[in-house]
Amino acid sequence: MKTYLKILVFAWISIFWAIIPILADEIHLINGDRITGKFIKMQANQLIFETDYAGRVSINWQKVAQLITDKPVKVILSDGKILETSDMKANTPVMYPEKKENDEFSLTQVVSINSEQKPVVKITARVNAGLEIERGNTDTDDLHVDGELIARAQKHRVTVGGELDKEKSSGDTTAEDWLAYGKYDYFLTAKWFLYFNTLFEHDKFADLDLRSTVGIGSGYQFFESSELNLSVSAGPAYVSEDFIEAGHDNFYAAQWLINYDQYFFKKFVQLFYRQNGYVSLEDSENWLIETRQGLRFPIYKGFTATAQYNYDYENDPAPDAEEKWDSEFMILLGYHFEN
Repeated sequence: MKTYLKILVFAWISIFWAIIPILADEIHLINGDRITGKFIKMQANQLIFETDYAGRVSINWQKVAQLITDKPVKVILSDGKILETSDMKANTPVMYPEKKENDEFSLTQVVSINSEQKPVVKITARVNAGLEIERGNTDTDDLHVDGELIARAQKHRVTVGGELDKEKSSGDTTAEDWLAYGKYDYFLTAKWFLYFNTLFEHDKFADLDLRSTVGIGSGYQFFESSELNLSVSAGPAYVSEDFIEAGHDNFYAAQWLINYDQYFFKKFVQLFYRQNGYVSLEDSENWLIETRQGLRFPIYKGFTATAQYNYDYENDPAPDAEEKWDSEFMILLGYHFEN
């Protein structure tokens, strides 16, 4: 009886150790190598795999010939389809996931596998402020505040923001301007979108009581990620200007917008550039360009330092405006948030 029990225990142990490799996930590489362990995920063209001899390793997805998992995994394709399968092969032009025989794809179409779920609406927000107070031989107060919020869903993007600048010298106001803007983008494809935007501006020393701009058009999103963003859009706009001394003017215009930002050196610094401009369809001499550019430095847990240069040029300003252009260099502290 004891001998029988020993044989039975030995048999169960043998079966158990034999099953372990079968239950392990496998990667077959295009060079013929095979790796066993636990599949974690694949995203950004990198497959993450856990092994008991080398820990967690990262493998270029282009080097993978086949992935076999003991449980079905969620696969997201380049066309947005979401499928489930446990066996993916690259040595055939297409594959047929389990129970989905009508769906076929190759490994080159796979964007991610078991990747983290992104929020339904991605929120990105920032706020910056700069304050300078001088007393003694000079008596000046300078204040700058700006902020922006972007809400991004699959087909929709809403952007709202604004700026405020105020400067006093010896008790007299020497600069006073603000602007507020909003933009709605509807994505027809992953890259092309339609937009509607509004812009409201006030600049006391440019004789501008209120400039209101309403525009529509289309745009193209060249890049959109946490590392790099670039979009260009253009279309017709209607501009209404109320001046403090010069009266009122309104006209139709062609409008363009450029938005760019990119991180460098492993997110040590972010370069950004924004341009908004228009040219009147009735008078080609009446055109305006507003730019915001600079460098943002992440400091700690969302706090940032920014070196920013603003340059605005209006070719046909009001007669009582002091200059055609305005420029400003600022060092700002701020906070950046992403969900």
